[in-house]
Amino acid sequence: MTDQNKFDKAKVMYQALEKCSFQFEHCWHLLKDQPKWIWRATKDDPKRRKTMSPSPTPTRCSGATVDSVFDMEADNVMENEVIELDRPIGRKAEKGKRKAQGRQAEENFQLRKMKYTLLEESRAQEKEFFRMKAEKMEYDKEKEEKKLCLKDERLRIRQEDERLRLEAEKVELAKKESDQRIMMMDVSVMPEMQRLYFQQLQREIISRRNTSKD
Repeated sequence: MTDQNKFDKAKVMYQALEKCSFQFEHCWHLLKDQPKWIWRATKDDPKRRKTMSPSPTPTRCSGATVDSVFDMEADNVMENEVIELDRPIGRKAEKGKRKAQGRQAEENFQLRKMKYTLLEESRAQEKEFFRMKAEKMEYDKEKEEKKLCLKDERLRIRQEDERLRLEAEKVELAKKESDQRIMMMDVSVMPEMQRLYFQQLQREIISRRNTSKD
């Protein structure tokens, strides 16, 4: 028996019981496919099995309600078939779902916040690393410049020492040449004053040479 046949049979039974035609067919067409009102025959899940009992017959046709209509339809008209109502999600489940979604959103927010904090710390550490690297490069540069300056200073000192040594040798050579000329002079032909002067110089040269040998 099709659903339409069952529905037609239910309308006949309703008219026989209520003495008037079924006035809620449009409601039936709107609600019959809703999850809460889908009727399915089942014998597998006794926990969700619910047998609808007939409601008292209303005294007037105008007083029949949608509930009494469905109670009537569920009566033995459909051969004691049982129904299973697939109810939509309840308030508690919906509240739990929203709460779980809220926790998930909070966890996602905290995770993004942690990632942002770690990123900022990494950027700060990277900035500090490059700052210290730049300072070290500057220090190494100054150190190298000082080493070059010290090297140049040492070279200048060595060059100055060499110049002074050469100057001293020149002075010493010139002095030796002067002493040699004085020692080779013939003072006997000189006037008395010159002879005494150069004799004195010759004695000083001889004394200085003897002292340097000692």
